Amino acid sequence: MFQAGHRSVSAGVYSRSAEVPYAKERRGRAVKKLLLVALAAIGGLLVYRQIQADRAEQDLWTEATDSVPAGSGV
Repeated sequence: MFQAGHRSVSAGVYSRSAEVPYAKERRGRAVKKLLLVALAAIGGLLVYRQIQADRAEQDLWTEATDSVPAGSGV
């Protein structure tokens, strides 16, 4: 069998050394972490937008139920 870098060649079939599963495992962890961060960011954005919508609705209700009309000078 002929060793070429990290690959071994045997009858035209390429196989990678034992280093590759470790690299795949590290890449898998990195992808999982990236997905987790992305999901957390999306969740944070949704919570922020909901808070903004609730504040806007509260401001609208405050304006609609204010006993003194705005701009009346009282």
